[in-house]
Amino acid sequence: MLLKIITPHGVKYQGEVSRVKFPAANGLMEILENHAPMIAAVSEGEVTVDDDILNVGGGILRVEDNKVTIVCE
Repeated sequence: MLLKIITPHGVKYQGEVSRVKFPAANGLMEILENHAPMIAAVSEGEVTVDDDILNVGGGILRVEDNKVTIVCE
């Protein structure tokens, strides 16, 4: 699936991934391929992209048609 992380400074990450784990208000959530469409709040913390870890500020995540977009600080 395609992941795109966007900050006010531009695109922080863009590429094909097999899983994304992110901090949500009630704990960690994980998105895998073919996930149902959803929108979720992202808390400040670490986003795990396959085996990489990226630090993000709070924001919002959208999943649709194997595309995950995170807009954050």
